[in-house]
Amino acid sequence: MPVFVLRLQLIATEARQERNKSVAPIAKCDCRLPGPTKRTSSAAMAAGKAVWMAQARSTAGSMMVAASCGVAVGWASSAVVKLQDRTGPFQLTDDQASWVVSLNDVGILLGSLLSGLCFSVLGRRATLLLCPLLLLGWAALTFAATAPAFLYVARLLSGAGMAVHFVYGNVYLAEVSVRSSRGLLSLLTSLFAMAGTLLQFCVGPYVSYRTQAWLGALPAAAALVLLLLFTVESPYYLAMRDRPDEMLAALARLRGCSVESDALRDEAHEIERTVERQRSAGSLLAALCSPASRRAASVGVVVQATAPLFGESVLMAYAQKIFIISGSPLGDAQSAIVLYVAQASACLACTALVDRWGRRTLLSVSCLGNCIGMAVLSAYLGASPDRQGPLQWIPLASLLLFVVSCSLGANPVPGLLLAELLPQRAKPLMAPLSMMLFSVTAFAVSKSFLALGEAAGMFAPFAVFAAWNALAVAFTRLFVPETKNKSLAEVYGMLSGREEAPKQN
Repeated sequence: MPVFVLRLQLIATEARQERNKSVAPIAKCDCRLPGPTKRTSSAAMAAGKAVWMAQARSTAGSMMVAASCGVAVGWASSAVVKLQDRTGPFQLTDDQASWVVSLNDVGILLGSLLSGLCFSVLGRRATLLLCPLLLLGWAALTFAATAPAFLYVARLLSGAGMAVHFVYGNVYLAEVSVRSSRGLLSLLTSLFAMAGTLLQFCVGPYVSYRTQAWLGALPAAAALVLLLLFTVESPYYLAMRDRPDEMLAALARLRGCSVESDALRDEAHEIERTVERQRSAGSLLAALCSPASRRAASVGVVVQATAPLFGESVLMAYAQKIFIISGSPLGDAQSAIVLYVAQASACLACTALVDRWGRRTLLSVSCLGNCIGMAVLSAYLGASPDRQGPLQWIPLASLLLFVVSCSLGANPVPGLLLAELLPQRAKPLMAPLSMMLFSVTAFAVSKSFLALGEAAGMFAPFAVFAAWNALAVAFTRLFVPETKNKSLAEVYGMLSGREEAPKQN
């Protein structure tokens, strides 16, 4: 399940980088959040509260979309077990189960293409509306399924819905939020996604197959209502479409200000100037032709596109089944819950460590921990020891080490690196491209996991994950640059081989 965590933490990083820029600051709107001063006027506090409320209303739908994606991510862990032990409406073979899990990744590939076409033509709000509609289709087909083919189509829909949110949900949040709230909005989005997956892990094993299907429909329906009622179109999109009056009205709703506010108009003019600069900056191909851009694309895309080979996505999809195979003193369903709670806690810890340890160090340490956890589990399954006494704790302990270490770096850092290394002009092209490559890799890993375990022994896929994480440690130390405490201008200068970054980003 790495995708939404690595995607949902990009905004906070970019906001910190923007504060390091040396360009002249944008005129402050009197309705923005006030800074931490000893004496804050009641008017400023009221203006700050108005901004929080306005942004909370407009982003509530996006938050609920994240929860819907989390529910869809966690569905497979217990649902596949039901369908294989004959407690569902039909029975799945191991090969059919692998298709059910892996077709979600094919859906992510298709959804990346679909949302890319809609994003610039229909707008941010209309693109986001696709996500709950696709997830409602997934829930309906899952509920009505009477054969594996129903689930194949349903998983394509769920993957497409996730892709819409993963690729463009953060773009919308970045365009409508003020700097001081981007970090909090990113954290809240991550927490909503984790809450959705945790709901499936905690409730899914103890309810019927069809009841579990409806768990996915409830947050998707709520997200659709919130998006229709409260979500405001992005001012940047309206400026790009040359609709200045609508852009000013949307910005006023997002800032809780009157359209007559001089400071609000200053911000609107700055948005228009930014859009004009982007129009005159040249083609996307030109942005990717420089050596610095090629190096950034190579490192960032390779790290993110190969992230499924760390093993976390397939582990979370098959968590309950893995514990059935390996054994656990807590029981398979309870062990899967413990695993996900540990993962969510580690993701929160990562937000504090990523700027202290640095991306490169955190990714190296994380992959080393992943390697140890997977190697221990592979050796345990290969040796087939007596699963009684202290040894029965080895599978749970090794998987806990893996999910904690993965969540500290291998999960979120690839997406952060991609956001920091790529030039601004290249991001609209490279973000969906990296997601498509990610989905291809994830599909291959998910589809081959059970097949490799059946052919060579269940220790084999975990041995592959251990070996890849060992290679990732070496790749990180040799090729991944450190971007900690660097502005985008400094990162670009470093990639270009200059000791000093340019003055402007």
